[in-house]
Amino acid sequence: MNISTDTPINLKGEIWRYSCIYKGMKIAICDDKLPLHKELKKHLDDYAQEHRLVFDYYDFTSGHDLLASNFKFDLIFMDFQMDDLDGIETSRRLRGKKIDVPIVFLTSYANVVFDAFEVNAYRFLVKPVNREKLEAALNSFIHELDDDNYILLKLEDMNKRININDIIYVEASGKHCYIRDKEASSLYKGTLAEIEAMLPEDLFFRSHRAYLVGLRHIVSHDSANILFDNNERVIISKNKLTAFKKAFTDYIKRSGI
Repeated sequence: MNISTDTPINLKGEIWRYSCIYKGMKIAICDDKLPLHKELKKHLDDYAQEHRLVFDYYDFTSGHDLLASNFKFDLIFMDFQMDDLDGIETSRRLRGKKIDVPIVFLTSYANVVFDAFEVNAYRFLVKPVNREKLEAALNSFIHELDDDNYILLKLEDMNKRININDIIYVEASGKHCYIRDKEASSLYKGTLAEIEAMLPEDLFFRSHRAYLVGLRHIVSHDSANILFDNNERVIISKNKLTAFKKAFTDYIKRSGI
């Protein structure tokens, strides 16, 4: 049994306060090879003990079983190459049910990474799972649950707390701009430059004078357009293309690929 506490602890130089949101975190493992479950849970148990967390595991050996589950998971580890129903199709059906849980893909083939962006994969780990890359993925996941990951903006006649990971893109409109997140577009009575200054530069990129794009929501791009996971598109300026490609490639590398 792992020990949970609300006492602040130091994690790679940062102070983290674990509240009830981290107690009993529900983690699903969907892989048709049971030895992988055992290996992965050993690494996860070591991480949980080191960082004083509690992980509750739910094991599935097929995508159909996972889809039939009524549990609400905090994180899913998904095998990419399951025989019955592969990880991409399983994830596509989860997204079709409006289930936006972070998914970490597990695969033996690193060259399938871009398929994972179609279903907004959170991370991508190559088997056998590298412990350091798994730890980096978990650190990032925990960090994104922290309150510091939100910005508070005055939108029209109300204050709104927005998770920066939900921001797909921001579009300039005169002296104002629209923030497009997973739910709606919200009018912000300020400039695009003001929003850009609030957001981490390693997660967002100014692809055009009128657009600031969220790198984690990009499915694909060509030399002129960016496609997001909500099927919307924005344009890339010709003079921004080279820098955009580098920023997006760097983001993919940081995602554990």
